[in-house]
Amino acid sequence: MEYLIRRTDGEWFDLGPDQYDSALRPSSIPSRRVEGWGDYRIEVGGVEISFSYEDPGIQICFEGDLAESVADAVVAEVLANITATTGQEGRIVKID
Repeated sequence: MEYLIRRTDGEWFDLGPDQYDSALRPSSIPSRRVEGWGDYRIEVGGVEISFSYEDPGIQICFEGDLAESVADAVVAEVLANITATTGQEGRIVKID
């Protein structure tokens, strides 16, 4: 599964690497930081999730089987964290 979080009130989110730990981790779903490719990676329920800051937004890739409802919740919480951190609005695009 892949998602894209796009900013809706400008071009790029004002989100620096020093803010990834707080902004790119879900608030209510247990996760842990893991190493690997991408700008930032976490693990949720045994599934690694990569975050890559690309031109159209923040691409989120789930690398394994995770219930779609859990993946949707992770991405929604990450968007809420980004908005809380930056004050900038965004929207979620599911990539099929």
